[in-house]
Amino acid sequence: MKWVPIIGAALLLAGCAGNKSMYEWGNYQPALVRYAKNADKASFEQDLRETIAKGEEKGRVAPGIYAELGYLLLEEGKGPEAALLFTKERERFPESAVLMNKLIEGSGPNHGETDQ
Repeated sequence: MKWVPIIGAALLLAGCAGNKSMYEWGNYQPALVRYAKNADKASFEQDLRETIAKGEEKGRVAPGIYAELGYLLLEEGKGPEAALLFTKERERFPESAVLMNKLIEGSGPNHGETDQ
């Protein structure tokens, strides 16, 4: 009887050890930290593209990754490419539709222009 808690704990730990992530995060977290420290957009963009490529190979792109790259491109004035990524995010994660629709609207040909 005294082995029951030990066996239960061992089974619980074994179950956790084999847990695979539902999504492919690639090197997103370290890349984000580097970007926050260095603001190197080119490097961060490359890291995001690599993470997306790995995720697409497995059909497991993580939520927000398309949108993250899209927003980075939008800041660089690449509205049409950003809109395509926002569309992918919306299609893959329908719960993001309201925000993605706003970002798609904002990435149109007049992005960054002000009415005067």
